[in-house]
Amino acid sequence: MASLNLYLQSVGLKKMMKIESTMGRKLSFHIKKMSDPFAISNAYAGEKFNADHPNISQNYANINLELGASHWNYRAWNPEFGDIKRYSLYLWLGSGRYSDVFLSLQDGKTKCAAKLLKPVNTDRVRRELRILSILKGGPNILELWDIVIDGKYGIPAMITEVVDNIDWRDMFQKMTLDDIRFYSYRLLLALDFTHKNGIMHRDVKPVNILCKDPKKELKLADWGLAEFYHPMRQYSPCVGTRYYKSPEILFDYEYYDYSMDIWAAGVILLEMLSLDIHIFDGESQKCEQIDTIAKVVGGQTLVDWTIKYRKQQKPEVVNRLLKFPGTPFENIIPYARRQFRDPDAVDLLMMLLKVDHKERCSAEEALCHRFFDPIRNKVYNEVHKT
Repeated sequence: MASLNLYLQSVGLKKMMKIESTMGRKLSFHIKKMSDPFAISNAYAGEKFNADHPNISQNYANINLELGASHWNYRAWNPEFGDIKRYSLYLWLGSGRYSDVFLSLQDGKTKCAAKLLKPVNTDRVRRELRILSILKGGPNILELWDIVIDGKYGIPAMITEVVDNIDWRDMFQKMTLDDIRFYSYRLLLALDFTHKNGIMHRDVKPVNILCKDPKKELKLADWGLAEFYHPMRQYSPCVGTRYYKSPEILFDYEYYDYSMDIWAAGVILLEMLSLDIHIFDGESQKCEQIDTIAKVVGGQTLVDWTIKYRKQQKPEVVNRLLKFPGTPFENIIPYARRQFRDPDAVDLLMMLLKVDHKERCSAEEALCHRFFDPIRNKVYNEVHKT
């Protein structure tokens, strides 16, 4: 068992990148000044936007304006840090591009997870911490317990709850229709809370959803790509995981919004019903990824989208897409799984997987769908218990 403080100091020695802590209380970042991503937001501060505009979200377009810069301006936010000496590393769980995760102990007895944030992009670190602090206590969202920092090199770590989790592929194989209802409903509850706080997750996928038994618990995790939504701000389409990327992302549309998360939730629902894992698997090329979507939703709808949002494609791309007539969702679910060809599930899929992101339902609308009637009260009472 290792001291978290000593481990972070070793990381600091290797990276030699200072992220200073002032008296152990505030983060200040010393990095090369780059173009300000808040320029659009600041330019339109105080101005309301009409959701009918083609490049503006139809849901929660003005939420960050209403909540104010103290809500979304993570550059001006400074967290309160906990006592790093309370935590010890117990077992390595995994690594990613931006972090290492360890099973840890708080005060030598309480299990928790320590996500050690690599000092690759200080804005990204601050943004993730701010977003998790805002979403703390939200339904089915991984709970942030504490933020700690090494006082010598300033390497931060977030402390979260530990959630029982199994490989999602194994879990999907064993799911009943009610299990699928619980899983999707809990995920949509998390997205509804997230979107109502003016935040897009931008990387919804099964590996970022911690779950062992959807009837009991599910947590949406990994908020490293999450971002605040501001109308008329252009965002990088280089986000998400290709199997779950929405059409607008694949067409490099930069005015995307919360609806990209809804598409991903729809893809996951279709995968659970059909057991066709990575159903939109277009190998490595973007055009192949778009083709796999066209085979399901029909190429004409994709071509119509590109015209409406001024992302016209080359004639050869249009001609290729128009060759795909589409496949009804119920036909994607194999006959051997015909018990999952639930008419209500298919109707919900049609709402979640609308090609036009402006016509896609919101998480709040999806939660009201009749597909969830058999389980809604149970989850509602659980979430709102006192």
